[in-house]
Amino acid sequence: MSGLTSIQYTPIILKGVSAVFIYQGGDHFAQGVKKYLSSQERTKLPSDVVTVMDSQYRFLGAMYMGFGAVVGWTSFDISERHVPLAVIMGTLVLAGIARAVSGAVFGWAVPWLRRATIVEIVVPPFIYWLGIRKYI
Repeated sequence: MSGLTSIQYTPIILKGVSAVFIYQGGDHFAQGVKKYLSSQERTKLPSDVVTVMDSQYRFLGAMYMGFGAVVGWTSFDISERHVPLAVIMGTLVLAGIARAVSGAVFGWAVPWLRRATIVEIVVPPFIYWLGIRKYI
């Protein structure tokens, strides 16, 4: 039987989370609004709306990449770097709550929004409970 405990898995899980953040952020940064709207859909919208949407997607993509970098950095020494990790995880939960408010106000236009909201609200506390709290 393996001698690994949840504490030993936590840095591996965090490195995986970091990779996902960096990949998804890079994808949003590179593609911007083109990731979600075809050229036909973009022409139907006012150009200032498309500009703002593209700016927001690229900005948030870069922020997500930064989240990934911080999570990856903290995974190498969780005991010493648990405060920035907690701030990042708390920010992600808060962002999920903001997304839930948006869904409640404007509806869930695409299916992945609900899944993203659930992941953003549930996964950070789960990761904390699973192993990060044992490092503190």
